[in-house]
Amino acid sequence: MLKGIQKIKGLGVFANYTQPASTAEFGVKNLIYGWNYSGKTTLSRLFGLLDAKKPNPELPPCTFSIDTDQGTVTEANYQTCPQTVRVFNSDFVAENLNFAGTPFKPILLLGSDSEVAQKEIEQCEELAKRSMAETASAKKAADDAKKTLDKAKTDASAQIKSTMSLVNAFGATQFDKELLTVGLGLEDYELNADARDADLKLARSSDQDQLASVPQVVLSPVIDDLHAQATVLLAKTPSLASTIDHLVKNPLVESWVETALPLHDDKTTCEFCGGDLDAHRMASIKAHFSKDLANHKQEVQTLLAKVESAKLSMAQRKDVELYAQFRARLATAQSDTQTAVEAFNAEVQTLADDLRQKIQAPFAVIVPQAINPVKTTSVTTATDALNEVIGENNKVTSNFSTEKAAAITRLKLHYAQEFHKKADIPGFEANQKRFARRQKKYNWCSEQLDKEIRRLKAIISQAQRGREEINKRIETLLGSESVQISVIKVGDQERFQLVRRDGKPAKHLSEGEKTAIAFSFFLTKLRELKKLDQAIVYVDDPISSLDSNHIFQVTAMIKETFFYKDGKDWKSYFKQVFFSTHTNTSKTSARYQTLKLC
Repeated sequence: MLKGIQKIKGLGVFANYTQPASTAEFGVKNLIYGWNYSGKTTLSRLFGLLDAKKPNPELPPCTFSIDTDQGTVTEANYQTCPQTVRVFNSDFVAENLNFAGTPFKPILLLGSDSEVAQKEIEQCEELAKRSMAETASAKKAADDAKKTLDKAKTDASAQIKSTMSLVNAFGATQFDKELLTVGLGLEDYELNADARDADLKLARSSDQDQLASVPQVVLSPVIDDLHAQATVLLAKTPSLASTIDHLVKNPLVESWVETALPLHDDKTTCEFCGGDLDAHRMASIKAHFSKDLANHKQEVQTLLAKVESAKLSMAQRKDVELYAQFRARLATAQSDTQTAVEAFNAEVQTLADDLRQKIQAPFAVIVPQAINPVKTTSVTTATDALNEVIGENNKVTSNFSTEKAAAITRLKLHYAQEFHKKADIPGFEANQKRFARRQKKYNWCSEQLDKEIRRLKAIISQAQRGREEINKRIETLLGSESVQISVIKVGDQERFQLVRRDGKPAKHLSEGEKTAIAFSFFLTKLRELKKLDQAIVYVDDPISSLDSNHIFQVTAMIKETFFYKDGKDWKSYFKQVFFSTHTNTSKTSARYQTLKLC
């Protein structure tokens, strides 16, 4: 309760106010009156600081001291003032109402029939809060347990990798696969000491102990088809229609003439002897070397290239490429294969020589030497024998890798089974399932509570109740045809809007309408207070701009809102009330503790 204003400095007309010694303390009902500009509104703004608990940007820096039943309130501590204060003045109107037709904040009231629902909402919200906390607790417990196990897996996998000298990646992710296999419980993977040590030696063996696989020898002795083509071509002769018999019988001369012929184009003397060249003789020589002959030679030349390419070549395998037990057999098999290759290549060379002879003597019929099939099959047989040795060698290499890999696999499963027991993986999994059930249970509870809260809130339309009560007050002051408050949706929130009778936003209100609406809004907003008897209310000039009839209605509202009669006495619903006005009568002031502002 406010007892008195001791001093005010630097606040409007209160440049240096000090409370006179004869001033009585404030009572429960207080009337402050004075002419316009005497400081009533300024005083209301001082009270407004106790309401807002924050500075008013419209007020200059000032100092003040107000006595209360809970100590002195000053400019230094008003923000923590325990008093509940509500002030109606122009600042309240500017902050809470919008007379331009745009939405403003609603008053949220609970009717008597919805108080039970509101209590249930509060209970549900508290239960929902607890459910969320339990969900978070279960999740944290599950996460913490998983983090602990994950770290243990990381440490164990690192130790296993070091113990086995593993080169390939082996971390917690790879270790999980082994643990999954162990968890199936299909067999016992634990090794005895001897088996474990033997596998460790094999697992730790260096790559130097293992030889790389040796590529097998690939030889394709193909000559039969080429021999058949050569047989036909060697028996073939070019057309003899324009041939010179001497050149046909003397291939070397024919070759010499053919080579020199291009040198004598457009010449009249011989480049060799200097003699005259007979035009008729030159024509005969050119006719001898016909296109058919050139084509024939080209055909033989092409086949010769194919025959030459049929020769085989074998890369020798070195002893060090194979394990020692195979080196002697390698030498024999490789020698046999090389011999067979050389014999086959000799057959090919014979056929190639026949083709070269044909090129030199195109008009000669040559019968090629028959191909010995043994030479071909010998290459295949020898190559197969050589590859058999190489295959056996590679099998050893392959088995070495397989056995080492098998040893590594056995050791991983062995260590995984040890870890599975030590870390009690079955217990961990059971706890994780329990935590998951708890989360699911409390999530379900939260969902059900949320549904119930939404259902209960649907029952209560607080903004609508506030609208109804304000409209009753406005109708009392301004009549049924007056401005009304409507509830509209702005996003997902309800907001108030002033509307005319036709439902359109109300604009250009008179000062009297504004005063009536603002005061109705303030009186209704007081209903938001949970404990009226603990609140201090200051009302600054509620009858401004109202005519005598409306002043009567405001007076009735004030009496109804603030006071009740107890026997012969009028008492207040509130802890303390202040009214400021420029009008004062002895009849009115007799009911109040009065303060006159000059």
